[in-house]
Amino acid sequence: MKWFKIIIIVFITALIGLSAFFYFSLKKDLVIGEDLPILQKMNLSDIITPPKQKEIILPKDQLSLLFTGDIMLDRSVYLKTLEAGDYNHSFQNLDYFFDYDLRIGNLEGAITNFKSISNGTGGSRFFFTFSPEFLEPLAKYFDVFSLANNHTLNFGYNGLKQTRDYLGEQGISYFGDPENDPENLSFIIEKNNIRVGMIGYHDLVVGGFDDTILEIERIRPLVDYLVVIPHWGTEYITDKVNNSVKTKAHTIIDSGADVIIGTHPHVIQPIEEYNGKMIFYSLGNFIFDQYFSTDTQQGLNVAIFLEKGDNIEVEYNILPIVINNDSQPALSEDIVKEEILDKIVKF
Repeated sequence: MKWFKIIIIVFITALIGLSAFFYFSLKKDLVIGEDLPILQKMNLSDIITPPKQKEIILPKDQLSLLFTGDIMLDRSVYLKTLEAGDYNHSFQNLDYFFDYDLRIGNLEGAITNFKSISNGTGGSRFFFTFSPEFLEPLAKYFDVFSLANNHTLNFGYNGLKQTRDYLGEQGISYFGDPENDPENLSFIIEKNNIRVGMIGYHDLVVGGFDDTILEIERIRPLVDYLVVIPHWGTEYITDKVNNSVKTKAHTIIDSGADVIIGTHPHVIQPIEEYNGKMIFYSLGNFIFDQYFSTDTQQGLNVAIFLEKGDNIEVEYNILPIVINNDSQPALSEDIVKEEILDKIVKF
């Protein structure tokens, strides 16, 4: 019996040891030999659903431009400024200008240190010089001026040089030439990663149109958006433009311009959409002293909004303005605004 008990104990001990051996061996094999291949074969998407990847939308570059009509700061405008004792007098209602990135106008005269002679009688009333005291409000409200018009040379080449020098000292850019000098037709500005080209053309002198077309073709590949501001047309005619102007406008667009902003007639003239581009034949006056008719005391501002992605997207906003007897332009109220818009003849 004693030996029998010993054999049973040894047998049970051996059985326990053998079981333990196989248990730990099997566990080791499962961890190393079985679990890992199983995990490698598993589809983890059955366990974890990854978050959906968000669509990446790159921000688009944006730029807003505001264009005005003719600006004349001599004659009665100058007298009313002196009477008010404030060279900001004609600029009182222009806070909306600060909503735009670039403000562009047609400067209808020279900025010089010469004495004004336009308040007498006769032809001298049409020779304009603007006091350098106007530079402060001009620099506050404007970024760029066209000099391609029939009054920039009123005080000769000295007056033209002074104008350019004064504007440059104030950081105001300019383009265009009263005699269509090919070296001074254009200007390129880049802001908000959008390059805008501007070209001035003076149609009231002989020659220069061919050079203007060549300039359009030259800078077209260099810019995202190209503006041409011609000084042309028949004064005080509101419901039509002459055939010569219309033909030139179409040639300008066909050569690569994106928009035409016309000046000179002192009244609003028709607008036209041609080949998907806008032609504003005349914006009329902006700061002027022609108080003799409703038409000469109304004008347009044109706002252009550019958005640059793969292409340039363009939107327009036409802003009618009125000019009071103190030569102070302001956005028109609702009723007058509708009346002005209704008068615009769209071809």
